[in-house]
Amino acid sequence: MNPNPDPNPPERSRLWLIFVAVFVLQLAAWTAWFIIASRHPVEEVPLATAPHH
Repeated sequence: MNPNPDPNPPERSRLWLIFVAVFVLQLAAWTAWFIIASRHPVEEVPLATAPHH
């Protein structure tokens, strides 16, 4: 007798594992981008104004 009635639980748990892994990788990528952006702030450049006639 099979104690587990679910026909294919490994595939389902594997799908969740892949989903969580992709989410964690995306979170790590966003964290890396924010760290890089905070270490290299945007430099303010004065705009060239047109001469007044």
